[in-house]
Amino acid sequence: MREKKIWVLLDERAGNASQSLGVAEALGWSFETKKIEFTPLIKLPNFLINRTSFGIANPAELQPPWPDIVIATARRLAAVATYIKTKNPQTFLAQIQWPTFPAWDFDLIAAPLHDRAKDAANVFHTIGAPHRVTDELLKQEADKWRAHLAEFPAPRFAVLIGGSSHRKGFDAKHAKKLAELASTAAKSSGGSLLITTSRRTSAEMVSTLTANLDCKYFLHDWREGAPTAGENPYYGFLGLSDAIIATGDSVSMCSEAAATGKPLYIYSSGDFTTGKYRKFHRALYERRLAKSLEEINSGLFTPPGKLNDSLAVAAEIKRRILL
Repeated sequence: MREKKIWVLLDERAGNASQSLGVAEALGWSFETKKIEFTPLIKLPNFLINRTSFGIANPAELQPPWPDIVIATARRLAAVATYIKTKNPQTFLAQIQWPTFPAWDFDLIAAPLHDRAKDAANVFHTIGAPHRVTDELLKQEADKWRAHLAEFPAPRFAVLIGGSSHRKGFDAKHAKKLAELASTAAKSSGGSLLITTSRRTSAEMVSTLTANLDCKYFLHDWREGAPTAGENPYYGFLGLSDAIIATGDSVSMCSEAAATGKPLYIYSSGDFTTGKYRKFHRALYERRLAKSLEEINSGLFTPPGKLNDSLAVAAEIKRRILL
């Protein structure tokens, strides 16, 4: 198959970028990125702005020669993708996440099972979220951070912290419980914690978490201006860890952790995660790719494989292009 001309649409959201770039990289072809800016009209429902440039603040970014494939993630960039298809109907639109109504403009919609997208000719069901995690990336990042984290003993537990979302609150109660379970696992094994927060992690969560840790740990506080802010060691933590603990409010974090092939323990509760997130967790539990954090002190387990929806989506794009 000849190499295709690919555009990857990006916005300011790092999570969206990771999913689109992960699929593009898995295709193994060169690609261009197009950074899209929006007007207030992008807040309108997609059925009003699809196939138009009304929500695009920088339409001059989208000029011929038009691509063979466009990869986009989430609702807003889906509207941009349909505009490109009006300019070149032959462009194959690969959409990650359900684009909202209408969905018939897309040649492929990669939607996770927990989103309950109805079966359709253009729908491809994934387990979790596509991502950029590969063995090569983990090795590269582990080598970069190895000397810096040499004083933190193994087994090392990477701890990936999210925060409140979807009107669900990750409060001090949860931060305290998470800290106690994680530090007990590290202390009892003579190991340490490598902790990183995210943009949704509040200052209160960080202070409560650290106040209840009883082991050796390294903290990277993602918030701008925080005392430990700086270059993000996230992938380095994944590469250097022996096991991973993740809060269950992020499908992306759990998917990336499950792609390492290392034991993954998810902290989840109905107080701060919605039913669709817990359905995703169950899918990982059923495949023995993860366990509940409450099970961490029963001894580390060995997952039977790795989760990589980027490879699955890329393979499906190539299959459909050949049809």
